[in-house]
Amino acid sequence: MKKNVLHILVTLCVIISLQSCHTGTPGVWVNGDINSDIKKQITALNQKLFKAIMARDANGVKALLSPKLLQKAGKKLDTLIYTSAQNFQAKDYEVLDEYYTKYHVKGPPDTLLSNKGNISDYMVSYKAMNAEMYTSLLVTKDLPVNGLMLVVYGKYGNEWKINVLQIGEYSINNKTAPDYYKMSKEEYGKGNLVDATDLIIITSQLANPAGDFFKYIHEDTMRIFSATILNEANNRFSFPVVIDKITTKPQIFSVEPQFIGEAGHEGIFPLIKYKSAIKLTDSVALKAENNAIQQVIGSMFKGIDQNKKYILYQAFDQIPNGKPGVKHYGFIQNIKQN
Repeated sequence: MKKNVLHILVTLCVIISLQSCHTGTPGVWVNGDINSDIKKQITALNQKLFKAIMARDANGVKALLSPKLLQKAGKKLDTLIYTSAQNFQAKDYEVLDEYYTKYHVKGPPDTLLSNKGNISDYMVSYKAMNAEMYTSLLVTKDLPVNGLMLVVYGKYGNEWKINVLQIGEYSINNKTAPDYYKMSKEEYGKGNLVDATDLIIITSQLANPAGDFFKYIHEDTMRIFSATILNEANNRFSFPVVIDKITTKPQIFSVEPQFIGEAGHEGIFPLIKYKSAIKLTDSVALKAENNAIQQVIGSMFKGIDQNKKYILYQAFDQIPNGKPGVKHYGFIQNIKQN
């Protein structure tokens, strides 16, 4: 039922030169203001790209890339295609925004700014070396974790070819990094430090869906708040936390966010990991101990048992040292909804 929060970021970037005559009016056109014929050309290419990635068709993707990007990508392209198809198994996508830019001059990176008028505003920066460029931000649809595809085309003669291709996590349960940031601030304002910390961790995981090319306008503010939250949490809770109220004295050594993507159970919930003195083979005793933990967990971490469906637990017979294969026993606490 559980599905770990994904984290994918493969950078395929190259600076491409093109000598061209600059005639006409330079400018930037956004979304509905873009020439319909140009938009149709890019729409067709985006559809080919999306279908090729979802079908793991490496040759189909390569046919859309500029020669130098194709050369630069190497084996990273195969990794990008495989991981994207595996983790974002979408049937369709939607256009977040599109930008058509004409007659750039070589020099500092060009920056495209969204104009949403809220905390979700972002900037896209890249070095435009073609006379005409087209930037598409595409978001997969109807997935628990949706991905962002940043595709930057350059015009080569009469053909559009991809200069930049980035794919990364954009949203979880249709909420983006700024959404989780706002939620974290709300929980922090209520004094629910653990929930605020979990939400700010998710914020950080979603903050850069297209690497250095994409940046939320308020990213620095979110980063400062994240540091504040994490420092306060580290100062308040000294792990492992021993639960003295329980005779077996289980030791909580980690509280972290866990994503569940199963239909009907979607959400991000606290996952509490603890060391138990009980053998993992003794499921009856482990269950009794976990029931006792559930009774006191709300008093240990304010707000952790409120406004959510579940709390997840993992009991270990030793605190993991980072090596794989450490066994554990899992429990789920169903929270009564008010």
